[in-house]
Amino acid sequence: MSIDPLHLAFGDMEYEFGVTREMLSRIPDDCFDWRPHKKSWTMGQLACHIVDLLWWSVTILEEDGIDMAKTWPRTEASTQEELIAKYEAKEKQLREVFDRTTVETLAEPWTLSYGPQIFFTEPKADVLRRFGISHLVHHRAQLSVYLRINDVPLPKSYGPTADEN
Repeated sequence: MSIDPLHLAFGDMEYEFGVTREMLSRIPDDCFDWRPHKKSWTMGQLACHIVDLLWWSVTILEEDGIDMAKTWPRTEASTQEELIAKYEAKEKQLREVFDRTTVETLAEPWTLSYGPQIFFTEPKADVLRRFGISHLVHHRAQLSVYLRINDVPLPKSYGPTADEN
């Protein structure tokens, strides 16, 4: 039995798209400025960063790297409706990139740098899994804590929550 390398790279994303959209759709409009600690992002900033991680995945697949010394597009939203619309637009864009990505693309090197300082160069497949999928899941988990503290019922992610069985 052969395993499709593209399914290995993108198979998790289909599930993660749905869980992430559902988590973002739980953010109440009046909680966008809430933060658990003065050093923490607001709930809105965290949610927008989650949306931006889809842009990161597009960039991983379509570019040779990213220079953190340069600016990149950042999502801004102040309502749940605006946030979900931006999430869905970036999800659509990422799906289009997936459709034209090849196994050869996944093997290409990708570099993270800050000006002349290179942090790493690794195959795009590895970077996509770590900086695309795992990074998204990490921040989505943070968001679930923000929501829990604000008594917002949590959707299931990898199984039922105390709110939904």
